[in-house]
Amino acid sequence: MVMGKPQYKGLVMLLALHSLEFINIIEELNITRQYWLVTPAMQVALGPLYYLLVKNMIYRDFRVKAHLIHLMPAVIAIAFTPWWPQVLAIAYISLAIYLVMSFRLLWRYRVYLKETTVDYDGYALGWLFNTLTVVSVIEIVDFTRLNLQLVLDIEVLVHWYFISTFIALSLTSYLIINAIRQPELYNSFEDMESISLKKEKLEQADKEHQQAKVIFADIENYLTNSQSFLQAKYSLRDLSQSLGLSEQLVSWTINKGGDINFSDYINGKRINVVKAKLQEQKQAANILAIAFDAGFSSKSTFNAVFKKQTNLTPSEYIKSLNNN
Repeated sequence: MVMGKPQYKGLVMLLALHSLEFINIIEELNITRQYWLVTPAMQVALGPLYYLLVKNMIYRDFRVKAHLIHLMPAVIAIAFTPWWPQVLAIAYISLAIYLVMSFRLLWRYRVYLKETTVDYDGYALGWLFNTLTVVSVIEIVDFTRLNLQLVLDIEVLVHWYFISTFIALSLTSYLIINAIRQPELYNSFEDMESISLKKEKLEQADKEHQQAKVIFADIENYLTNSQSFLQAKYSLRDLSQSLGLSEQLVSWTINKGGDINFSDYINGKRINVVKAKLQEQKQAANILAIAFDAGFSSKSTFNAVFKKQTNLTPSEYIKSLNNN
């Protein structure tokens, strides 16, 4: 199942690398050290592979072959493994740079999600962000291990490395499991980047601020009359097509004219519908049904949005209504 899907190629490559890192145990025991050291060069490949994994997960047209140049330093490093301390130093610098690039790409992706879809939680890849954070901590610990090689006993170092490698392998397996469980990937990141680029050009002209307010008023009127935001998985594209306007213009208008992103704007309207119905009924028996009727796709998303909009849980809100 994993090998057959393009978005999993980065995960498979990362899993293969961590599996091969157990070779280092043989090297640490001086079984092959006198011939050649391989793992320092493998370490150089680690940072690029995490970065390619992130790109692989969020770009629909990602092609691994077009990005193999990122792995060339690791291939070249094989010839320099007799100077393994220098190779390892380069590897950790490379890893730090690529992890920063990965976090930055994920951050941009999540910002764009908020501007184009209300199903933020389903697409945000929070599990990937959290795992990369853990990986960063592990690599800092492993860097400490390398600097203590002249102080600690060889058996301690080997066991330390074995545990670190096992944890890294387990994290990669965790990534694969979550990637398989991911219901779907948001397939419009390239479009979102284009939207952001064109939006920046629109913002350069101050006179268009007034235009944004006028168009935003039209959007408000349309949504009030059509109630189209009650549709599940309502997207920026759906709204743009209904209005006959470009996605770039509608996204910019909501941000500039309404001072809010698309996700919060639509979810705010949905919460107002839910609150109105709860004020009529004042009972908690069918909160979830009301939430689904308002366009929410899951209980967890609804609860999170409701809390964010009202500073109360749905149950607390109903209780406050009954107390008044």
